[in-house]
Formats: sequence, structure tokens, C-alpha cells
Amino acid sequence: MPIKSEWFNGNKDAIDAFAQLCILADTWDNLIDKDKPVSSEEINNAFLICLFRLPLNPVWRALETQIAPMWLTVVAAYETANKFEAEKDEHGIELGHSLRHASGHIISYMMIYCLGLDKAREFMPAMWKNLCPERYDHYREEHLGIKKTKKGG
Repeated sequence: MPIKSEWFNGNKDAIDAFAQLCILADTWDNLIDKDKPVSSEEINNAFLICLFRLPLNPVWRALETQIAPMWLTVVAAYETANKFEAEKDEHGIELGHSLRHASGHIISYMMIYCLGLDKAREFMPAMWKNLCPERYDHYREEHLGIKKTKKGG
């Protein structure tokens, strides 16, 4: 699902920050999971996003004092998900599926900044589905090798 302009009231800087965060999260995930190769170009781009593009983005700059502590919780959540994945802990895998997407809270905050809370609420469900396209059953199978079984059979 593509990023929708209305999620950010047409604010091109917020849309760009969202797109950059998606690229960054995907690269980060592939580096940790090692399930997809990551090219030197992709790694360089991730550093460019972290060190240049996001810090100079006007929306990011307007929110940076609020976003900085949120980043600490995002990293902690992602590290916890990685630990659960490595341990093959079924309960942890349930939690990890959500923890891996903690950066969505930063995106939610950018939406609230651009739209106000009431209007942002209208678009939050679509944003979260966009941010988290992987279904739990696929994630569970990937990390535990357990396939979903049909009911009654």
C-alpha cells in the first residue's frame, strides 16, 4: 500500500520522513535477520538517512526533541524482538511481531503533528497496515517453523 498524502495533510516533508523511516527499518531488519542480502549501496543509504536526510528534514527538526526519547524505546523494542526471535520463545514471538514495528509510534506522532489528533485517528489504521504488511502467521512460521493449521482439520 503506498503512502497516502492525506495521512500528513499533504506535508511533503512528513511524507518524505515516513518513506525514509520505512527504508531505514527495512535495511536494519535485513542486516539483523540476514534473511535478505543488503548491498553496500543500501547500507550507505541507511547511514545517509540517519545522519543527513532525517536530521535536516523540517518536520523531523520540528519534532526532534520529542522524537529523540522515542528512538530509545524503538531501539529497545527492536532489540527485545530480536532476542525473542533468537530464543524461539513462542510467547516472545507473539510480542516480537508488534515490537518490531515500534517506529510506527514516531510516524503516528508525525501524523498527529500534521493533522491534529482527531483527524489523525481516521488514518491510523491504514498507516499501521501499511507499516506492518507481514501477517503474524508468516512471522511465526519464519521464526518458529510453525504453520497455521486450519480449524477442524
